[in-house]
Amino acid sequence: MTAVVPIESSEAWDAFVAGHLDGGFLQSWRWGELKARYGWRAIRLGLPRGDGSLASGAQVLVRTRRLWPGGPRVGLAYVPRGPLAESPDDAATVVRAAIQVARKHGASFMRIEPPADAAADAVRSCGFRPSSQFVQIPRTAMVDLERAESDILAGFKSKMRYNIRLAGRRGVEVSVAAAADFEAFVDLMGVTASRERFAIHHPSYYRDVWQTFQPDQGALFIARHRGAPLAALMVVGAGRTAAYVFGGSSNQHRNLMAPHALQWAAMRWAKANGFAQYDLWGMAAPDDPTDAMAGVHRFKLGFNPDLVTYPGAFDLPLQPVRARLLTRAVRLRDAVQRLRAGRAGRESHRVPSPDWRGLG
Repeated sequence: MTAVVPIESSEAWDAFVAGHLDGGFLQSWRWGELKARYGWRAIRLGLPRGDGSLASGAQVLVRTRRLWPGGPRVGLAYVPRGPLAESPDDAATVVRAAIQVARKHGASFMRIEPPADAAADAVRSCGFRPSSQFVQIPRTAMVDLERAESDILAGFKSKMRYNIRLAGRRGVEVSVAAAADFEAFVDLMGVTASRERFAIHHPSYYRDVWQTFQPDQGALFIARHRGAPLAALMVVGAGRTAAYVFGGSSNQHRNLMAPHALQWAAMRWAKANGFAQYDLWGMAAPDDPTDAMAGVHRFKLGFNPDLVTYPGAFDLPLQPVRARLLTRAVRLRDAVQRLRAGRAGRESHRVPSPDWRGLG
């Protein structure tokens, strides 16, 4: 059997990710390089074919630290939306190699969030167990872009089409943002965080994401009315899929329907740049009106998307004692994060979220 090997070529890796049906930006070379600036080590593992191209692979993110100078390491290995494989057997081969690499780098705990059921079966076969905790929201919604623009628009619910056109009639203008627009994006993110009571990253993180993926694999959009910014969003992509990952809107002039026009503009950009689908990035738990995403879920349903449910998260302790300590620390950090997010609604909208969380 061909051995799994480290992949050092960004071109070879991104060609592999782009060619896989489940490939997305979380497995892209650029995402790994971005996370490397925030304390993670990105390791790409591939299973080559006879012609040298990659049949299967996974990008593994590892973050560890020593308990004391010269002491043992504790930390996490994480595979977001991977492995990408041609078969369950290949996926299992890649996962076993990823476990070895994670141990080598001192990880005490490993989490995988596979992109599909076949990959999840392979992950289970390697000893992983389902977890109720997750980094990526395990539900999303996709808009098919492999149609004419008129057909995409016609596929939206009638109220969504009406609101998109209403925004235009009322003078809302959407453009791809320039560097001078970045502060407006940050301010709108902050307003939304304060309104919805969620924590946000430091502005430098958003800037890094934007600069890492734009102009060909990402863009920032801003909707204005008479010069005043009303809504903004960021899209990043890889392979077939462009994803709406961050966004915010003003508390003012909500009757102008700026977010509706903004999303449509982002979809048109994604189609023009060769993406086959647009990921609305996160949906509420079904039949749970108390889910924090219930409101945005209803908004996204207006685009009449295809709903997608991922297999969820799977965990494997690599060093059981240290893994238990790390798990408790992570739960404590989650609790603190929720408390800070609630306080953000009353005190300050700019709350940095921990680097290991968010998009992974």
